[in-house]
Amino acid sequence: MHFKAAPIAALIPMAVLVGFAQRQSAPSPPAANDPKRLVFEMQDAIGMLRGLQQVDSVNRIEYWGTTGTMVQGARTLQLSSFRVSINYNVAGMRVDFTHDGQREVQVVAGNAAWNEETPGGKATPMPSALADRQLQLWLTPIGLAKKAREAGEATKASVEGGAPVLTFPIGSTTVKVRLNKLYEPEQVDAQAGGAALAISYTDYDDLNDVAKADVFLPRRIVQRRGGTTILDLTVATSNTNNPYVIMPVPPDLVKP
Repeated sequence: MHFKAAPIAALIPMAVLVGFAQRQSAPSPPAANDPKRLVFEMQDAIGMLRGLQQVDSVNRIEYWGTTGTMVQGARTLQLSSFRVSINYNVAGMRVDFTHDGQREVQVVAGNAAWNEETPGGKATPMPSALADRQLQLWLTPIGLAKKAREAGEATKASVEGGAPVLTFPIGSTTVKVRLNKLYEPEQVDAQAGGAALAISYTDYDDLNDVAKADVFLPRRIVQRRGGTTILDLTVATSNTNNPYVIMPVPPDLVKP
């Protein structure tokens, strides 16, 4: 007896096909005067919303790669590896990178910033870097979506050049986020350290190499401060399944 092979599409769950189709075309455009709808579309596009109640369930992420440049002072560093670990619930971020055979670990958590010899190792206070690192944590795509929602009525929506734009405060900084046709953040403008900071996010994908999560991060990240490129990363891999990410503040940095 011979059985006719089923079409490949018949072997793929309908939810997967629907999700694939949604990633290939833009959703219906929300009204430019509806910031809550636009924030929802941004969260949904990144893959933050889960379950029937569509709750934001992305609390911790990591991403890393082996290609990038970073400017420190007057030096442009060629990175041979980098790893970024972020905890959004207990706000903290660790950037662990290697250049010219040297390893540097930059951390922020709460109201403290410091450098470490190794993750969790000997700490050197970096109070002058606190404000910038705190801001950088929330200028990541997922951080932007969380802060846009948190800002509530202070979040405004508009259209510029045919693209949807959200404007909202992060602390004392006003941030403007232009979204792409899938409502993923693609251009961010803010003021940092008295200079204009512009961030470009492109080529979004589920970069998890083991357990796919349908959480989408940009493969390319470019930052410019005052018109000068200060960061250019190509992300190879991510873990968006809420990995174990902590950065406890060293006891000697805790203010009484």
